[in-house]
Amino acid sequence: MKIKIFKWPAAFAIAALFAGAAWAETLTLSECLAEAMSKNPDLTAYGEKIAAQRAAIGKAASTGRLQLSAGTSYTRRGTGLTNENNDGSYSTNVSAEQSISDWGRREARVAGAKLSTEAAEADLLAQRDTVVRNVCLAYYGLNRATRENQVAQTRCDNFEKRLKWARSYYEVGTKAKIEVTKAEADLASSKLAVVQTQASMAKFRAELANAMGEPMREIGAVEDLLDYQEWDMSLEEAAKRAQQGRPELAAKQKRVEYAKTNLTVQMKGLSPSLSASAGYGLGASSPFEDGEWSTKISLSVPITDGGLTKSNVEQAEAELRTAQAELRSLSNSVALEVREAWEALREAKESLASSTEAERSAKATLDLAEGRYAAGVGDNLEISDAVDSYASASAKRVLALYDCKAARLDLEKAIGGLNYGER
Repeated sequence: MKIKIFKWPAAFAIAALFAGAAWAETLTLSECLAEAMSKNPDLTAYGEKIAAQRAAIGKAASTGRLQLSAGTSYTRRGTGLTNENNDGSYSTNVSAEQSISDWGRREARVAGAKLSTEAAEADLLAQRDTVVRNVCLAYYGLNRATRENQVAQTRCDNFEKRLKWARSYYEVGTKAKIEVTKAEADLASSKLAVVQTQASMAKFRAELANAMGEPMREIGAVEDLLDYQEWDMSLEEAAKRAQQGRPELAAKQKRVEYAKTNLTVQMKGLSPSLSASAGYGLGASSPFEDGEWSTKISLSVPITDGGLTKSNVEQAEAELRTAQAELRSLSNSVALEVREAWEALREAKESLASSTEAERSAKATLDLAEGRYAAGVGDNLEISDAVDSYASASAKRVLALYDCKAARLDLEKAIGGLNYGER
């Protein structure tokens, strides 16, 4: 189904919440997203988690690297409580130790740390998608509230025009006083609707600023992006892409692989370990002539650990099964999310088509009612209904446009990999 697009202005300044307020800057969605990428604290936190995981890789690998140490001490010995038979000595030594093999435990720990880092990186991508969605929803919400404010203002203008007509007809005696009274009541009601839409605009400004990471930032004019853009994708294709591109699934898959690696580590709990060490102690009188050196190769073969390895293996196996079950559950949830978002977008498109036709019809009815009232043959009920019907139809079309944007955004997020540079 193709929907005919009725363009609003490509860009417009948001109506000021308070009289006399104005902003020179017009924020684009790309600018809002760029600021969010650099200032949103949630993204900063996830970035630091990745840094911590990368450090864990080096920590796991450090056990296989050469360990060097040096030390010195001073000892004083003697008899009695006087200092006559007391003497002191210095001792200085340098030692080196190198692990030769631990039968694969170190390599498995390093692999596990790398998998944890990759999972954290996927978590960052998922959080970035969430931030992009929040910024876009607030931005589109502000577009929606602004258009609703324009609809409310148009309704108010129509009632002001009608009040002028009613007063002029009453003055010449062609209309009753009730025409003026009804027009005044309708105008007052329409002014309240304008105030309400202004409050809605302020709400979305605050949400946009918060999504960008600056809750107290003053949001001024924004570019209007609410017009409909065709975007088609089959449900099967969307579901397939989600299973391949959803960062949450990638993170969960990495955690399954980590659980497998951890199981390997725990199964090696009773494996031998082989290491070599060397040391040199400097002599007290002559560092090199009186010094002593030593070398050692050590092989440690655990015989029993009281069931610790067995318990660790059982725990690791349970954690692996848990991770695998969570992956399957998340995969099902993603498939459902894609299906619901796809259906919501389809429904939003159909609603937009219906609301567009309803708005066109309501505008024609309003033009006819205004013409009749201007000619003095219409009554207050006819034109009031026409004004309200047109305002309601316009508001419903604005809502349908917003629903299309929100539904598409939800579907793109469900698929995974929202590209903030191409909004």
